[in-house]
Amino acid sequence: MAFESPHIRAACVEATEFMDLTRKYRVTGVPKTIVNEEIEILGALPQTAFIEQALAQFAVNQPAEGGSR
Repeated sequence: MAFESPHIRAACVEATEFMDLTRKYRVTGVPKTIVNEEIEILGALPQTAFIEQALAQFAVNQPAEGGSR
């Protein structure tokens, strides 16, 4: 997604080399994708399934229209 949009940034971290991040994000398996510190996707998924799961979780984590977070 980061390749397609200038509004998305992505970073890849080697879990065995950055143990502080591994503990912070409770990495128990790889790949583990974390979006906005809230959404977690564990495991390798086909591209379309990954995007669908990310968007579905994003929608669930958004406040109701007119509400605050």
